[in-house]
Amino acid sequence: MIDAAGLSTTGTTSTSTSEKTGPRALGQDDFLRLLVTQLKNQDPLNPTDNTEFVSQLAQFSQLEQSAKQAQLLQQSLDAQTASLQFTLLPMIGRTVTIGHPLVQLGEGPATFGYSLEKNAAKVLVSIQNAEGQVIRTLEHRDRLAGPHAAEWDGKNQDGVKMPKGLYRYVISAADGEGKSVKVEGRATLTVSGVRMEEGQAKLLVGDLSIDPSEIVELR
Repeated sequence: MIDAAGLSTTGTTSTSTSEKTGPRALGQDDFLRLLVTQLKNQDPLNPTDNTEFVSQLAQFSQLEQSAKQAQLLQQSLDAQTASLQFTLLPMIGRTVTIGHPLVQLGEGPATFGYSLEKNAAKVLVSIQNAEGQVIRTLEHRDRLAGPHAAEWDGKNQDGVKMPKGLYRYVISAADGEGKSVKVEGRATLTVSGVRMEEGQAKLLVGDLSIDPSEIVELR
C-alpha cells in the first residue's frame, strides 16, 4: 500500500512509580526467587514432591531458552530490516511505475499511463489538486485495449502552470455505445529516498511512501 502525508498545551502531573512503568512481566530472576522462597517456606512434614520440583526446574529452563530464542529472533529481524533498507538505496533516482492514478509534475510535462480492458471510444482524465478539486480535464478518443501513455502539460483549465508535486487523477472510459470500459491508472514516479515504517522499508516520492511490492515496472 502507498501512504501519502496530508497535503498543545502541556501540564505537570505527579504519578507513582508503578503508574509510570506499568506492570512488569516476570523474568528469570523473579522465577528463581519464587522457587527459593517456596523451598524455604515448605512444610517440613509435607515437603515438595520431587516430581513437582523437577517440573518447576524444567519450566525455568524452558523460560530461559524462550527468552534467548526471542532475543536471537529479534536480532535476526533487526539485521534483515537494516539489510533491506540498504538494498533499496540504489533505487533512489530511479523511475518506477505503480498501479495508482497519480501524476508527478516536475519542470516539464508530466507523463502517466492507463490500461484499458477493451477498446474505448472515449477516455476522460480529471486531474485533481491536494484538496480534491478538478484542475484539468483531458480527453482521449478511440483508444485500443491495453496500456497507453499519456501526458499533461502541467497547466490548469485556465492555462496557468501548476506547482511541482504529486497530483491524483480520476479516469473513466466508455465504448462506442456509451458502455463503461474498465480502465486502471498507472503512475510513473521518480524515487527520492528510503524510509523505515513500522519495521518495513518503503520507497519515497516526496512525502509519498511506496511499498516495493507495488512496483510493476522499473527503469
